[in-house]
Amino acid sequence: MEAEYNNADFRRPDPGDPVEALARVDINPNLRVGSPAPDFDLPTTDGGRCRLSDVLRDKHAVLIFGAITSPVTATNLPELNHLWEYVQWRGIQFLFVYAKEPHPGEVYPHHTSMEQKIKVARDFQELEGVRFPVLIDELNGQVHRAYGARPNPIFVVHRNGRLVYRAGHAQAPELRDYLEHLLVWDQVQAQGLPTHNMYVEQIRFIIPDGPHHKDVVRRAGPKAVREMQASFGEHSHLT
Repeated sequence: MEAEYNNADFRRPDPGDPVEALARVDINPNLRVGSPAPDFDLPTTDGGRCRLSDVLRDKHAVLIFGAITSPVTATNLPELNHLWEYVQWRGIQFLFVYAKEPHPGEVYPHHTSMEQKIKVARDFQELEGVRFPVLIDELNGQVHRAYGARPNPIFVVHRNGRLVYRAGHAQAPELRDYLEHLLVWDQVQAQGLPTHNMYVEQIRFIIPDGPHHKDVVRRAGPKAVREMQASFGEHSHLT
């Protein structure tokens, strides 16, 4: 399972055909909002451990997945750091779960041991200046696969253990909007006011940050650059 999950070469997460891409946009059809969030107990970069159910005793949890060779992760992290500073005192805990390398190269190859993965996660935390806890997933990606094995998905888990938000990319503006709604929801429930649940589902597009994508893929190594160019051709950010 470890070898199957930790691919040694780049695999495009979405098919090139736009229609087929829409059909496969759901990051995990078996885990919808309203479902119980899979619990986990993972090591952290500071040598400790973190169990999701312990966090949920008194806080909502935001789970962000990514890696040092993920361009979208690097693009989104500055804003996520700022958002964390805004909500950390308001009953919300951010947790970064270090997953697999989407663009493995000579400098940062695919993971073959937990020791290697922990070391790279520490490099990532220092390089990107991540201000909230960084957890390291199992070598076989057990937690990543349980939630949705895309390069940079994000999830919000309510204190009650239910998943209330999920997105294929960890973009801060949409997350901020939802977290502000969640905090108001807490206040309304604290006052005992009646509420009705509302469900929203939509597909959005993003325009990748070309220069940032180049920097992140290049730091993985020349192999990662060649694979990106071969996969996307003239539309590659590296051409």
